[in-house]
Amino acid sequence: MALNSCVFHLFYKFKVLVLVTLCLMVLWGTFSYFVDSRQEITKAKSMMDHFRKVTSLEDSQKEEKIKSIAKVPTVKSFQDHCPALSPYLRGASKLTFKASLTLEEVEKENPQVSKGRYHPTECSALQRVAILIPHRNREKHLLYLLEHLHPFLQRQQLDYGIYVIHQAGSTKFNRAKLLNVGYLEALKEANWDCFIFHDVDLVPENDFNVYMCDRQPKHLVVGRNNTGYRLRYQGYFGGVTALTRDQFSKVNGFSNNYWGWGGEDDDLRIR
Repeated sequence: MALNSCVFHLFYKFKVLVLVTLCLMVLWGTFSYFVDSRQEITKAKSMMDHFRKVTSLEDSQKEEKIKSIAKVPTVKSFQDHCPALSPYLRGASKLTFKASLTLEEVEKENPQVSKGRYHPTECSALQRVAILIPHRNREKHLLYLLEHLHPFLQRQQLDYGIYVIHQAGSTKFNRAKLLNVGYLEALKEANWDCFIFHDVDLVPENDFNVYMCDRQPKHLVVGRNNTGYRLRYQGYFGGVTALTRDQFSKVNGFSNNYWGWGGEDDDLRIR
């Protein structure tokens, strides 16, 4: 009986100890939960405050960006290219030449031309074209050509410049050398796409004969009135020719060795 009573008391104390331990563990767990919850709440508040600050900063940046955009002026879009065939072309026209024509009259008739330069305002020209005219003692021919050539080129919607290369003195005329000089001088002013080598006494009649360059050097004198609108001879490549910068560079320009009229154009065609 005494042994059983002792065992009973020991078992009872053990249960009490286990129960107390469990209560302490529950209390400790509850305390830890509240502490952790408080820390999480503090962290959450801190994150919300930070988020509000970031949002406020982003909103202010957006407002500043909107303000800055509002201050920037609107830039106009680039012009469209001019059409391959201008709507202003008239075709063949009968030319007239007034004996009393002056340079002042030519200038007055072409108010949009400045220092021999013109570009269309309604569109972007397909090519930038330099017209090179060798000249000496042909003032009246030059006036007639300029009078008709300016409106002719404007109807073709070209961005162009006309260069008159004058040879002084009384030595034999060297057309080829003048054109080589004109080519180099023109490139100092602009990056031209196309070069038209143009005799001073040839005036174009039909504006469908477009003064632009092609993939091959182009002869623009398809006929002359004093030859019945036929070529002067088979293979004739003189008068008015069109070459790109690359084409003229590949043939190394005109030969400088031709003094007097003729020969330099055939030499260029062969090369």
